[in-house]
Amino acid sequence: MIEYPSLIEDQDTFNSLIADLRKRPVVALDTEFHCEKRYWPDLFLMQLAADGIGPVAVDPLTVEDLTLLSGLFADENVVKVLHSARNDLAILFHDISDFRAKNLFDSQIAAAFLGYGEQISLVNLVHSICGVKARKKYSMSDWSARPLAEGQLEYALDDVRHLVEVYDVLSASLRKKERTHWFQGESEPLLDPSTYLISRERLFSKARSAGKVKKSNFPLLWMLVNWREEIAIEMNRPRFYVARDHLLCRLAVLAPRDPETIRSLRGLPGGFVEKYGDAVVEQVNACKKKPPQDIPRLRLPRHDWGYAARKDILRIFLKMKSKSLDLAPALLLPRESFEAILEDPPKNLEQFMSRKDITGWRKEALGSELVDLLTGKLALSLKKGNSLRFIKVK
Repeated sequence: MIEYPSLIEDQDTFNSLIADLRKRPVVALDTEFHCEKRYWPDLFLMQLAADGIGPVAVDPLTVEDLTLLSGLFADENVVKVLHSARNDLAILFHDISDFRAKNLFDSQIAAAFLGYGEQISLVNLVHSICGVKARKKYSMSDWSARPLAEGQLEYALDDVRHLVEVYDVLSASLRKKERTHWFQGESEPLLDPSTYLISRERLFSKARSAGKVKKSNFPLLWMLVNWREEIAIEMNRPRFYVARDHLLCRLAVLAPRDPETIRSLRGLPGGFVEKYGDAVVEQVNACKKKPPQDIPRLRLPRHDWGYAARKDILRIFLKMKSKSLDLAPALLLPRESFEAILEDPPKNLEQFMSRKDITGWRKEALGSELVDLLTGKLALSLKKGNSLRFIKVK
């Protein structure tokens, strides 16, 4: 057992901790951060644990150089265990230069493949596996305040205290159910730095969906989306502090010639014209003079006569299939893939297997059954006792 203080506040001790953790096969990590009123979340605490080490917390307000953490995460010989890892990793990818990650284990994703539900909380997972009930008193703590209360620190350490044990149980269960490769396939995006980049194309698509915007208004909407993002980054404030999506849509349609015209919009936030009126008009004028040529291409829904029928039958199929596999339907086929399948159903297995919007393990799990369903070779039947089943059509 290597002894470290429960809260590390100096660089040398942190460096020693990371060196010792890299000698362990499995390391657990969690973070405490605030994202309210900020564009980029602020990291205020980091907790780590391994067999024979910790749990310990690191104060990033006093330990400012976290670079060595990058080496730990890039080490293929060490499994890094996190629960619902995306937000934690987004902070590390942003805060640490050239950060890379390998050999990650997200316990929430693993649990989803083992019948625990799609998004089980760490509290419930630890209780289910370890029989330990976590404290809740400090769940809404202000992690930026110093000094940290003793109970507050213990609450934070609980988030990694049992994660190595959770990893041991879940990884063994994945191997037993032969779903390790499914889990790894679902986890791959977590390793990709581009996962944590903010997609302005996606922001544009989301904004367009918030209002009735014709294609002729897309150039101005695209410029307004980019303008809002730059302002939010400069202010380090959430983008909705500048303007919500529905307001951008109204501005794109209105294309105001002067700031006073903006006041005609219903539900306008107080002070918006004073703060941003001139800037919005500048965007309008710039768009008229030189419309942008890099407007993202949006896949607009084209529903044919069979769309509604496919939607209903596919939902029933996924519900039954996910039950047989002990998976959540949303994990088996996420919403975007669900919509893409409905709009452009595969005509044969080869077409389905070549799709890039369906990950490998889902192709394996759904495969020929889904293709048979969408090509009329599977039919829904009502058995005696009023239970449903799918049967092959001869």
